[in-house]
Amino acid sequence: MRSIASVDVMRQVLSQIEDPEHLLWGDLDQASAGLMKVFLEALAVSEVEARVGARLYERGPGRRDYRNGYRERRVQTSYATVTVRIPRLRGQGYVPSVFERDRRAIPEVEGWVLRAFSCGLSRAAVIRLMESVTGCRPSEGVLRKVQTELDARVKAWRERELKRECQYLFLDAAWAKDIVGVNATRVCILAAKAVDADGRVEMLGFERAPVENEVAWRGFLMRLKERGVRPESLRLIISDEHLGLKKAVQEVFGDVPHQWCWSHRMRNVRKAVKASDRKAVVAGLRAVYQAPHRVASRAAFREWSLLWRLRYPGVVASVEEDLGHLLAFFDCPELHREYVRTSNPIERAFRELRRQTFGCGAFANREACNRAVYRVFAWLNDRWSGSDIWELRRRRARKQQPVQAA
Repeated sequence: MRSIASVDVMRQVLSQIEDPEHLLWGDLDQASAGLMKVFLEALAVSEVEARVGARLYERGPGRRDYRNGYRERRVQTSYATVTVRIPRLRGQGYVPSVFERDRRAIPEVEGWVLRAFSCGLSRAAVIRLMESVTGCRPSEGVLRKVQTELDARVKAWRERELKRECQYLFLDAAWAKDIVGVNATRVCILAAKAVDADGRVEMLGFERAPVENEVAWRGFLMRLKERGVRPESLRLIISDEHLGLKKAVQEVFGDVPHQWCWSHRMRNVRKAVKASDRKAVVAGLRAVYQAPHRVASRAAFREWSLLWRLRYPGVVASVEEDLGHLLAFFDCPELHREYVRTSNPIERAFRELRRQTFGCGAFANREACNRAVYRVFAWLNDRWSGSDIWELRRRRARKQQPVQAA
């Protein structure tokens, strides 16, 4: 006894086509669904013949079971939902190999739903899209299985070993609403981004925290350290001036230089001075971090402080006290300085996160939040893969040179 041949399958397919011209020029969706139905039924017949040990109406000593009619089962494919006749056996249960027990969709549909979730579609959007494409709502079993697989990917990504030697470490946090409904609360998402010596950029990980404080940051940084971020390889850590973050960085990474973000400092200075003085104050302070080297930067600061010390003593004293952290980027190569003097590189990741996800208002649960953040960060890592941020900046500098010379 042999299993059903491909020629027999094609004959069955052709026998189902009443009008060949309709297959070419008619409703392709209906024709495709019909062909899928025939192929699935032919596969089921082939597998049953292999189990029984004889073809339909065939006698022989090698028979191991007997057929017992048919049952119908609705099957959801990636582009249609069809009703398939599946043979039944007397002595044993039978489910075609392309199906799973208690699952209406074939594995291809689960892969399709997984890709849809990975591309940023919400659960409701996936359901509406599947209904419009296949004519059938994806079962809760399919959605749960896909979400379980995504949760496993999130866990593996967050716990992966970090093998690259990080040269620059960017740290920041974003806020989002957690839990839909009247009990919605805000949740803090701590994140880290790194650049290695070859200019390769990577989001290292993230963690949720109820509040942004020293305890939350210390735990997050300790886990990064355990995964492979070595203090001896770090040239600079860049972040805003959150008090808990500053203490946690000093405790976990010791004497690694810590650059405080100039963008945050400039915004704070603008808020602290009168509107009529903002333009002049900001212009003078901008000359401090745009200086060609540290000596010129300190000279620019002295000039700025003499001009504004009497009118805004608190603002000037604050900048003077933190000047060491604000000018830490001058220890880096000149090509790197503009990139590492602010936390804007990691803010770019948060902007993408807000654009794709945070617009929904609130997350339904902890797992939905983790999936959304992982999806965006993994997408960014794929986008940055293979690129050298320093080479890109060299090219940009070469393009600007003729303009500056002119």
